[in-house]
Amino acid sequence: MDGISNGARTLHRRGSFGMSASPIQDVSPGLSMIVHETLATVFSPPRLQKVLAEACGVAGLAAVPEAPVSLQVFVEGPLFTTLARRLGVSVALELNRQIREAVEPGIAVDEGPISAVHKGRDQLTAPPPARRVLAVTQASLVVFLLQDQLGDSVEVLPIGDARHLEDRLRRFGGQPLLVVVDRRHPCVGPEVARLLRRLLEPIGCVIWWGAEADEQLLVEAELTGGPTFVPTSDSLQLADLGGVCLSAIA
Repeated sequence: MDGISNGARTLHRRGSFGMSASPIQDVSPGLSMIVHETLATVFSPPRLQKVLAEACGVAGLAAVPEAPVSLQVFVEGPLFTTLARRLGVSVALELNRQIREAVEPGIAVDEGPISAVHKGRDQLTAPPPARRVLAVTQASLVVFLLQDQLGDSVEVLPIGDARHLEDRLRRFGGQPLLVVVDRRHPCVGPEVARLLRRLLEPIGCVIWWGAEADEQLLVEAELTGGPTFVPTSDSLQLADLGGVCLSAIA
């Protein structure tokens, strides 16, 4: 494989590589460090430097982002694309999974409830919270493009299986979520509609993308009395999916 080294596990203890400024120098402890440590188990230091520089270049960033939402978009989009090109899709998916599981606790803390004191103080001045979109898909490109199409005011979170979806629905209970179920790159089946009917608030919305009409009719029936169901043509392209999402959350 491309520059794989068992000794790379010690990368995060070595500090600078004695080269010019790069996306992996002087990384402060935090979520971005988890990305470095995970990839350091696979790449030698010089290769890791090149991989992250390439991914950051694709994303138009100077360094691996630290903010949770930005980091998720970076990992699911530019970094995954770079890894897939160098190591193959299967290895990239596994590294993507490892990173996602490793950063999840830190993201959960960041998303934790605000104290009553801060909540009361901020209620008068804080803008409404950003709408969240749960993208239930096996394709990182879908997450990356949706985030790009919807903009910074909307947080697009990748969901990789039914258990992950259930966890997110419980965590964000009471919020007006939009759930986009990708049936072109499926990671769940039609049966997940029962989970959505049970846990997604009536103020929520479901877009069932890429399925044939018969399946959409079954899902719509399952969601009756629950969240709003937005039917889409089975010929709807990914480039147009963002527009449907924007209409749903307007």
